[in-house]
Amino acid sequence: MDKPVKSRIKITVPDTYRKVDDEVWSELEAYLYQGFLTTSAVIAGKTFVFKTLNALEVRNTNFMRPTRGVSPDGSNSFKTIFIAYSIFMIDGQNTLYERPRHISRLIRVIGKIQPKLQDKILENLAAINQRASRLFPLAESYCHENRSRYRWLQIRDIPIHSPMATGISGTDELGMNQCQQMWTAVNRIIDNREDMERDWQNAKFVGSCFAGKGIRSIDEKDRMRHEKERVEREEQKIKVLHDYLNRKSGTEEPKPKVQLPDGRWAEVAEGTQSDGKFRAETAEELAEQLERALAGEKDFHDLVIEAKERELRVRARSIKSAQQSFFHLPPTQLEPGQNSDIGGGGTRIIGDRGIAEAYVARMKTLQVEQIRNATRRMNAAQEGFDETPEDGTPKE
Repeated sequence: MDKPVKSRIKITVPDTYRKVDDEVWSELEAYLYQGFLTTSAVIAGKTFVFKTLNALEVRNTNFMRPTRGVSPDGSNSFKTIFIAYSIFMIDGQNTLYERPRHISRLIRVIGKIQPKLQDKILENLAAINQRASRLFPLAESYCHENRSRYRWLQIRDIPIHSPMATGISGTDELGMNQCQQMWTAVNRIIDNREDMERDWQNAKFVGSCFAGKGIRSIDEKDRMRHEKERVEREEQKIKVLHDYLNRKSGTEEPKPKVQLPDGRWAEVAEGTQSDGKFRAETAEELAEQLERALAGEKDFHDLVIEAKERELRVRARSIKSAQQSFFHLPPTQLEPGQNSDIGGGGTRIIGDRGIAEAYVARMKTLQVEQIRNATRRMNAAQEGFDETPEDGTPKE
């Protein structure tokens, strides 16, 4: 006979311990280590490679923006300037190297392109720049990855936008984009923190020679602090990756609302939806809450407390009634012709032995049935007392 197969226990791994696919960092690394994202197109038989613009380049385009109208051929419009600054290569020729020398000529060439084609180019440039703007929230979490730290150790002594780091001539004239600035700053902060931790470890080592027990407690606190920081970093990384992959970066989710028992609607404060707490977020809301308190109006907390107290009173009466019925016996039922003499707290049955045995058996059955009924009532009352409604509000 085959042995019964035991059910297998399923263990769910927390999100903070799950391995993240390194492919999610590929676009961010391209934006960091070459300074821009690219897209290509064929226009008038020539191959163009367009790039994203950083904040400094956008500022320069505003400086070149015409202030007294546009020339008849449209060669100096803001549209043509933006497209000219977004060109990286034309038929394999790098336009970033010494770009200030030939940017005016490039703007005139772009001005000769048909306006409809310029609008199409702008649509594609807007899409690629939008992709770049969504990468900024990832930069801080990426700084703590091993591959990021290895790269930082290689190039921390040279600017990240230098041609020595990017391998592209002219990138040093573009300036650093926001992700590069964040990556550089956070890595320097991590270096300083590691230096302080190293000095602190040395100080604890010296202190352990004189007060070993005290240093052990300090070590335990440090381990707890490091673990807490690691968990917070992992949770933040999971959150920003989830928003990035679901295209939620930069969009604020609407706050959930709940209807109060008196019909009013209230916004659930962040992080307190599960426990049903509400708080005033602005001075106007605080003033309104104070006005209701001075007028004697009950707020959500008062209504919840009253409903809970009312529920507790009902449950207490139910439990007390069940306890009383458990110890209460109904009056003795005798057969016709039988006599009962109650005295001294007992019952004396007058008759033969068969009548007495039948009475004893009937009383035992009655007591067992009564105990079962009382037990069921007590269990039902206790279950109703412990029951928690799904919506988090007390039952009426």
